[in-house]
Amino acid sequence: MPTCHDCGVEEGKLHHAGCDMERCPFCGGQSISCSCSYKRLGLFDSIKYELETGYLPPDIYNNGLSPEQEKQWKTILEKQGRYPYIVYPVMCARCGALWPDFFSVPDDEWRRYIQPDMRRSVLCRSCYDYIKQVTEEYANLN
Repeated sequence: MPTCHDCGVEEGKLHHAGCDMERCPFCGGQSISCSCSYKRLGLFDSIKYELETGYLPPDIYNNGLSPEQEKQWKTILEKQGRYPYIVYPVMCARCGALWPDFFSVPDDEWRRYIQPDMRRSVLCRSCYDYIKQVTEEYANLN
């Protein structure tokens, strides 16, 4: 069974508290660093608090949630439903190869050869080279 590299939980189980791989069920961001707990607990107040404290009470900005607030946040999370650890394999969008080696090309080159709706996809090097080759061949014909 695959395990989370941070908290060690097995796939299909909930991450341990404070795991940096757990996703927030509200925003999809990293659960330990998103601001959903502050939003859902109604702690932001741009009239009462300053930008320097992120519009939060200074004590919360400096020390985090109180034990009671943590308990309330945990109840909100449990009601919403937390995401278990699931392995989503990285695969080439063209050939389906699993866990291809990453490579880098300049942004302008990527934009030249990869169509806009695929630019956020992962490609293996051989598929990228193929796309580049056929694109150049087509350009040379015209």
